Amino acid sequence: MFSSPLPLPGLLKLAACVASFALPGLLFSQAEMAFVYGADVSALPVHEAKGAVYRNASGQAADALFLLKEAGMDCMRLRLFVEPDGEGIVTNDLEYTLQLARRIKAAGLSLMLDIHYSDTWADPSHQITPAAWATLSQEDLVSCVESYTREVLERFVNEGLSPEYVQLGNEITNGMLWPSGQVEFGEPDEAAWDRLAALLQAARNGFLQAYGDAPLPVSILHIESTGNLPRTRWYLENVINHQLTYDAVGFSYYPQWHGSFTDLQQTLNLAAEITNKPVMVVETACPWKQMSDWDEEISLQHPFSPENQKAFLEKIFRVVRSVPENLGKGVFWWYPEAILTEDLHVWLGGDCALFDDEGRILPAAAAGSQ
Repeated sequence: MFSSPLPLPGLLKLAACVASFALPGLLFSQAEMAFVYGADVSALPVHEAKGAVYRNASGQAADALFLLKEAGMDCMRLRLFVEPDGEGIVTNDLEYTLQLARRIKAAGLSLMLDIHYSDTWADPSHQITPAAWATLSQEDLVSCVESYTREVLERFVNEGLSPEYVQLGNEITNGMLWPSGQVEFGEPDEAAWDRLAALLQAARNGFLQAYGDAPLPVSILHIESTGNLPRTRWYLENVINHQLTYDAVGFSYYPQWHGSFTDLQQTLNLAAEITNKPVMVVETACPWKQMSDWDEEISLQHPFSPENQKAFLEKIFRVVRSVPENLGKGVFWWYPEAILTEDLHVWLGGDCALFDDEGRILPAAAAGSQ
């Protein structure tokens, strides 16, 4: 177990504070930023197209977005790939994402856009440069990231679908757009961080250009080092030292990879202290029924069930809301629509969905309303 983090040197703290307020056009102040509860529903149309039906607790069919909103969610997260292959649920190109965003906005929900900067899943083990960008020089790649970010967000703005939250990269603790933007904890490499910083600044520039003088969405720096305080500190201090601007820090929390609730609390507290910015859990999930791939002792310390899935999510809410200075600002569930669907490989057999095998909404969906 890590001890409580010590305060940062005054210079870093000052830099974080200055960055917090140098945000022209921002939609919110940190103190005013509302707590947000939502889910990543990026695969919903794929499931629906293959016959998935979502139901309320009584078994009546309904739009899954309506059911999640009725349970207390107010924001939906959508991933965006550059040129996905369309296999399975890797379908999230720009046109697909705009269409689903239109449904989300029509349902009266807010939108978080998660730009992966890859043709497929981007995570700590995979940050694959899009095939069309793979031969670009570092300079040209920086320009491409800037123009791509601007063009994507201009489409959302021009179609009246501007997201309220934007992730410029997905789980980028090890960098993005490998090998150009790859960084490794424990391997000091200032040149590598300079390259990553140039890519992240290019994404930020494109983000700003798309909005001009209009109010900006909340920009989220998404890392996944929950449970590893030295790695979290290393990353965030490098971001500060490279004078990168963002508005909130998002974390992934899956207990089999990221430790206990105490580990989560310490990580969120440390990030808030280092950056003086809001922190969020932008991905989490836990099974509602027994399965072999998750360790119960790590996850909940009691058998998987709909009730214990809800207890897990309620605990996540308590942890996030306990971050000092009211800087804990949100929780998002990963892939709630992942019910068993014919002709579709479903992550973990649907065991971490917020709907049961018959498509009925589970109690955990309402955890945020408690």
